[in-house]
Amino acid sequence: MVSMHIIILNHGKRKRIQRLARCTHNKFVFRRCQIILQLSHHHAVAEIAHRLGCNVSTVYRTRKAFLCVGEVALRPKTSPGRPRKLTPQQMQHLEQTLACEPRALGKNFSNWTAQKLRLHLKWAIHSVTLLRYLWRLQWRWLRPVPRVASPDPRYAAKARYLRRLRRQACGQQIHLYYADEMDVALLPTICGRWMRRGQQTQVFTPGKNAKQYVFGAVNYVTGALCWLPWPNKNNVGFRQLLNQVMAWHENDGRKIVVVVDNFRIHHAKAVQAWLQRHRTQLRLYFLPTYAPRLNPIERVWRHFRRNVTDNYFFRTLSRLMTAVESFLSELAESPAIILNIVA
Repeated sequence: MVSMHIIILNHGKRKRIQRLARCTHNKFVFRRCQIILQLSHHHAVAEIAHRLGCNVSTVYRTRKAFLCVGEVALRPKTSPGRPRKLTPQQMQHLEQTLACEPRALGKNFSNWTAQKLRLHLKWAIHSVTLLRYLWRLQWRWLRPVPRVASPDPRYAAKARYLRRLRRQACGQQIHLYYADEMDVALLPTICGRWMRRGQQTQVFTPGKNAKQYVFGAVNYVTGALCWLPWPNKNNVGFRQLLNQVMAWHENDGRKIVVVVDNFRIHHAKAVQAWLQRHRTQLRLYFLPTYAPRLNPIERVWRHFRRNVTDNYFFRTLSRLMTAVESFLSELAESPAIILNIVA
């Protein structure tokens, strides 16, 4: 009776089964390998079941499966799992619904939630299940970025003219600068940083805030950065910046175009008088209202804040301005970095 259940293994097959039993972390795979190996050594079924702590029927099923499909029967079986709650067509419909604003679909609310989506779609699934499908479709609950739309009716025309100025600057016809002013406050700017889990970093703040300003202009083609610290954000500082830019191109016959926003100091009477005296050398071009994305020097200021004022309290304004001047002086010596920032 014992010989009826013997399994004959050649050398190669035996070695593979032994290797699988030695390397696997699955207890069921290990037990199946041991059953086949012990059957090949002429052990009785009842004895094998007793040694391995399983039922006799388990030994018979393992032997039968091995004889039918071979070594594949020893490996773990992958379960197909439960069928998905949503079909591919429903998942596509879900994504299209999320891409639409709720009010555009006639709803009386402005933001989707899993519960509101479930009620709108009228699907017989739980809100948590719907939430899992949102994750699977790569949707995440994040904070939006505010964006001010320019009300300027000539926005498109001005943007086209800016592209034309850039082409002229790249063709060495003009010198094109983008200028702006930056507030430098003793109150630190806060942004994300590395912290140990469970410990939130605290950034000190001044009892009374103090502020100075930096006027700056960046050359769109060469990456040259002209900057000037100034105690007040007034037209005097702006005119000093324009004088610096003109001094850089004193012996150059090409005209200088400085692109600025619509801040009131740029329209001051003293600035207009200064421009009238230097109209053959320099002119201003005004951006559309509320269009900071069209001014690349804003990215230079963002780079400055990340490296200087974010998450750091300088305690005194003099220390802060020393750090400002040190960083901007170093940055001005690397026009390639500036071009990479404003590109």
